Amino acid sequence: MHKFSHIISLFLVCTGLALGGCGKASAPPQDQTGAASDSLKILTIGTADSGGTMYPVGKAISGVVEDADSTLKLNISASTGSAGNVRSLEQGSIDLGLVSGDVAFAAVNGSGEFKDAPFKGLKVIAALYPSISNWMARDDSGIFYVHDLKGNKLGVGPHDSTTELAAKISLSVLGVTEQNSTLVNCGLGSGAEEVKNMTLDAIHGFTGVPISGLANLADAVPCHLLKYTDSELRSIIRSNPFYYMEEIPAGTYNGQDENVATFGIKCLLCVSESMDDDLVYEITSILYENRDRLKDLHPALSYASQTGFMYEDLPIELHPGAERYYAEQGLLQEHSR
Repeated sequence: MHKFSHIISLFLVCTGLALGGCGKASAPPQDQTGAASDSLKILTIGTADSGGTMYPVGKAISGVVEDADSTLKLNISASTGSAGNVRSLEQGSIDLGLVSGDVAFAAVNGSGEFKDAPFKGLKVIAALYPSISNWMARDDSGIFYVHDLKGNKLGVGPHDSTTELAAKISLSVLGVTEQNSTLVNCGLGSGAEEVKNMTLDAIHGFTGVPISGLANLADAVPCHLLKYTDSELRSIIRSNPFYYMEEIPAGTYNGQDENVATFGIKCLLCVSESMDDDLVYEITSILYENRDRLKDLHPALSYASQTGFMYEDLPIELHPGAERYYAEQGLLQEHSR
């Protein structure tokens, strides 16, 4: 994986989730967990729409945590994505949330859409996977590069989602705007269905691969991923240094026989700083010790098993409970604290 700790000092980045394993958590406050009884702690994890990667990743986290500790239950909450999850964490309506690194950085530092309302109490447990830009169109569309999208009707993702933000950022660099094209907010599953039915010309996903909605589309009709040129990718990253070069491996989608160059950003498991330290410690330990199992539950989570991916080069601070676990395991270097 490309290292990009220097990006944090520039603007936005992505990383996230740390995981680990041991210890018994003390009972967290009632308003943080909504515990149904003294022995059962019920937590809610915010994800995104079911056609993307956050939702199945949330299910994987839930399964691993519940299997490790029968006193913990994690409910999955679909949402509009990263920004919505940040606000829900701030309001206390969810306990954990999957948040793209650039959004997390903006929330803590009061930039972008959080300029007037920062959430400085946002903390991270671990980085789990990178979000990667995927543009898909039907084979019979005649569209093969992202710059070919000008003048077409495009699904850019849910409103205020990281998928929409990445689509608009990259399209604008390539001269594709709302003035010369039609940009439609849609879920990744519903948008893929519209591409299948030819009511949209292409669909953008920005999450871990494979994206289930796009995979279903490629299984249903002949489709292909759209390409960026090398110079286009360099321009996107030069203008937006929180992104980095990535590849979508050959075979990720049906009919994809070559690697496709693109850009990406890390996705984090976040909590409020007010969450009980011992509870965060336990969740961190469970996730870290089960990182190889997470990889088996969803392909995007293979990144979590890479050395340092979960806890190094994070755009925001670790929750003290997570930091304590990683420190006790001897995993934190001075530069990453």
